[in-house]
Amino acid sequence: MASLPRRRVAAIVCCAMLTVGFAAACGKDEPPPAPPSSADQAPEPEQRCGFRSKDTIEKVVLTTSDGVELAAARFGSGPRGLVLVHQLDSDLCGWYPQADTWADEGYQVLAFDQRCDGESECGGPDQATDVPAAVAELRRSGAKTVQLIGASRGAAISLVAAAHPESDVDAVVSLSAHDPRYSASATAPITPEEAAPALKVPLLFACADNDPSAFCGDQAKEFLAAVATTDKKEIELKDASLHGWDMLGAIKSDVDAFLAAHAG
Repeated sequence: MASLPRRRVAAIVCCAMLTVGFAAACGKDEPPPAPPSSADQAPEPEQRCGFRSKDTIEKVVLTTSDGVELAAARFGSGPRGLVLVHQLDSDLCGWYPQADTWADEGYQVLAFDQRCDGESECGGPDQATDVPAAVAELRRSGAKTVQLIGASRGAAISLVAAAHPESDVDAVVSLSAHDPRYSASATAPITPEEAAPALKVPLLFACADNDPSAFCGDQAKEFLAAVATTDKKEIELKDASLHGWDMLGAIKSDVDAFLAAHAG
């Protein structure tokens, strides 16, 4: 059973107490209204992240297939979609201002807080389940193609999620994926290494050879050899330790070229 944030538990208890009192006074036994989730109550994206954009950034609430509500933010609009999957110990705010830049370049961008991070609810350990909810939201709002961009743990989650047909993604950009010994999901496959044979969408895999938190070098080459798609590219930064979204400063032109080639 999914665990709930403490403030939501408090809201449920408070609501139940008020309902009991009301029923006793009025002679009715009506169920209490469902309290808003933490994702519902999240501040507007610009307010919570301290970022100003010349364009409107839309607050979005996603619901996963296992019922977890996720806080999200939409930048831009249009048929070319990007889902951004954040790093460990972070939230959607870490993608500012890059998400805003991609929106200016003509993409509809959706960044979200993974379960138990930021303003999202907690649930089971399967973070890869969060990704299809984000992809479905972009499809619903007009995206004809959807590409995943994951950083660090988010890269591992993106690789695992893209291996499942229900994710409905067109390409993946992996920035410093965690060592495949770390689980990205509670369902099989649970690591990028296990997901590789089922990964059939175009892939850009980027890592830095001196980054201790990501797999690179020979390990990355073995992983890429096992990836099913033939449309795959590796970028290995030499004598560098850049990690996750910090890599974008060095390889943004390569990432942008990949995104444009697979944007439809």
